[in-house]
Amino acid sequence: MAFVNKFQFAPAEWLPLQDREMLDRVGLESVENHQGYVYEHPQFNVQVVWDVHNYFATDLFHRIRMSDISDEKLVLILPSPENAVFISCVEALNKFRVSCRNVHIFFLYEYANEKGEVAPWQSPYSRSGHFMRYFYNRLDAELRMPIEQIHFWTKENTNTYSDLIAAEGGADVAYTALSWSGGIGAIDYETFPAQTMEEFLAMGSRHVTPMMELQAHDSLRGMFGCSGDIGNVPPCAVTVGPRDLAAARERIDVEYLSACGGNPSLQKYPLKLALLGPICPQNPGSMMRLFPGTCYASVDVASAGGYQEDVDWLQEKLDEIQRQEEV
Repeated sequence: MAFVNKFQFAPAEWLPLQDREMLDRVGLESVENHQGYVYEHPQFNVQVVWDVHNYFATDLFHRIRMSDISDEKLVLILPSPENAVFISCVEALNKFRVSCRNVHIFFLYEYANEKGEVAPWQSPYSRSGHFMRYFYNRLDAELRMPIEQIHFWTKENTNTYSDLIAAEGGADVAYTALSWSGGIGAIDYETFPAQTMEEFLAMGSRHVTPMMELQAHDSLRGMFGCSGDIGNVPPCAVTVGPRDLAAARERIDVEYLSACGGNPSLQKYPLKLALLGPICPQNPGSMMRLFPGTCYASVDVASAGGYQEDVDWLQEKLDEIQRQEEV
């Protein structure tokens, strides 16, 4: 009986990157081995850490504390929901009586419907609502930023949200995270189609219909009970553009999402594509390598892929049996 080995196939047609050799090479890499690697921008670096939540919360707390001490404006682009991070940060702010009076909050993206209507923060479907519940409402009242400094998405400001960020002097730091589709939040290659990186990096905020992977990704998160309830995830989003992330003075990327608290990770392969794949609009996460910043990756996300090379196992077993019989 003959067995066909080395089964070959092309990537699915709808995938943005089709280079089979590159995809296989990246999949086998370990991000841990690229700590200290000099990327396209020498001030971009990768750190593999055990508790990314802690690094995120500590970084956020430190920046807010310094804005209070120096009495200087701090403009942040935040992903949400990051409830564990929000809770940890607020506990420290309350304990050490740190004021958020100088802090301006913009959100990486927010859910919307097919009509362009944006989920208000009071809605259970709102991403910014998690910030309000787990950060703003938990923060002691006298330490809160004025509500006017929390810039919620609306249908009316969707196309001018980038201008609102620029009007505040641009973001001091943009906190980001990769999606299963390889995009940054709702920024993927279908929602921001471009021929060159220059064109891609000039694109601003907009209403989008993200790739189906983002909807599947979100259905596995806590806000939907980790249920895989794809039909309950809003089909559209409003999002900042690559322009806003590129204009930020610093970027902090956090990668720690995994199914049920461990491998397999939803961000393992997207992170490898972002760090080790081509820099192009079809690989949106790769833009982080062009600017100063830090990517914090959990051990689960950073570890090498578990792929096994095909082997002629039956023939090898038969050969081994024959050798033993000949002895």
